[in-house]
Amino acid sequence: MPTIRPLAEELRINRNTIAKAYTELESQGSHRDNPGKGCFLSSNQSPLRKEVRRKLLTEEIDSSRSFRRTIFKCPRPKFVEIVHERLEVFDDRKKAHQENAEVQSAAK
Repeated sequence: MPTIRPLAEELRINRNTIAKAYTELESQGSHRDNPGKGCFLSSNQSPLRKEVRRKLLTEEIDSSRSFRRTIFKCPRPKFVEIVHERLEVFDDRKKAHQENAEVQSAAK
């Protein structure tokens, strides 16, 4: 990641704004700062720490439950069934993506 000063100059915004953004990224666990070497993105699959991911997921679930009740009048069993179906779709996509990456890696 670029250092604060060049990025602030390139984007034409205050260096403090960049510093705050970098601090926020660090608090989320998405990057690490190596003094003298620079800032690097973390190698985690997700840029967010576990507790941040859990909080975001909880908020999404709560929002979905409220939406389910007020808009669709969807009963809980049907809602859970739909969630399971979507998880299967995501798992299938993930598996296909991994297989594709393996094929591309083998081709190199």
